Amino acid sequence: MQSIGEKIRIRRIIKGYSQEYMAFMLEISQAAYSNLERDETEMTIRRVYEIAEIFEISPYELMPKPKFGSGINYHRIMEMMNDLRRSFQTGIKPKRFSHPVL
Repeated sequence: MQSIGEKIRIRRIIKGYSQEYMAFMLEISQAAYSNLERDETEMTIRRVYEIAEIFEISPYELMPKPKFGSGINYHRIMEMMNDLRRSFQTGIKPKRFSHPVL
């Protein structure tokens, strides 16, 4: 599995950007940027977003995959979709929730 720094280095090379250019865009020194690519400096979420913006990609492309799945319960989503489909096919409208009157 690639680290965030490795993913950034690969994207930078693909884009043809130098470390100096990236450092300039991030308003940090080239040495500080080099430390980011080598994972010697802890990456903040804000920094990941800034780098993704320079690369014109989603920040999620740079972040590691979750250890235990995506965090989305696809099985439950499919159950809900099937329940809605059955409700509309049988003519039973789903319950509408009304907002309480204050």
